[in-house]
Amino acid sequence: MAVLAAAAVMGTTAVAGAPVTASPAVAQGPDRPTIRYTEYGIPHIIASDWEGLGAGYGYAAAKDNVCTLADTYLMVDARRSRYLGPDGRTSPGQNQNTTTNLNSDLYFQRLKDDMVVERLLNRPAPDGPEPEVREAVRGYVQGYNRYLAETGVDNLSDPACRGAAWVRPITELDVYRHAHAEIIMGSADALLDGQVNAVPPGASATAATAGAPGPRRGRSPPSR
Repeated sequence: MAVLAAAAVMGTTAVAGAPVTASPAVAQGPDRPTIRYTEYGIPHIIASDWEGLGAGYGYAAAKDNVCTLADTYLMVDARRSRYLGPDGRTSPGQNQNTTTNLNSDLYFQRLKDDMVVERLLNRPAPDGPEPEVREAVRGYVQGYNRYLAETGVDNLSDPACRGAAWVRPITELDVYRHAHAEIIMGSADALLDGQVNAVPPGASATAATAGAPGPRRGRSPPSR
């Protein structure tokens, strides 16, 4: 989460003196950020507080990468099998297509059932998020959801997720789960299949994946 806040700060400080090539995507006001795009499509955000900074960041992130982000939130919510089928391939980490949707769902559902992220959020800073980070995340969710509401899922510019049932508004918990996944999956990605397929000696490995749900209608997300 500190990375999110730092990225927003860099966007704000870089705006001074930069050539503007596009109009603000979010209207300026006392409590609302301004987003300006410079050459190479880089967004720069001006805001009066951390929540506004997060709102501009969330809006710009959704505008530029909504399908990739929606795919990530689907993953950390443990619902890839529900919409995309249990046998599809995905990767929670840096490598491509390292596991199945079902194994990914089993892993992230365990994190949800154990309330791993919620327990981390309940810790006081610095073990939990600093107040500025919480404000930035709150704004990020507002910005992301605002872009989705203004544009509409059926009107998204990226055909990879246009009209897809798995593209939805997000919550603050979705963002924290994404941050947690980014932190742990750099090393845990290669161990995921071993964790979810572990069975007692002599038991059948197929028992762990019996009764997998069938897919619901929806477009396939971009490759991770």
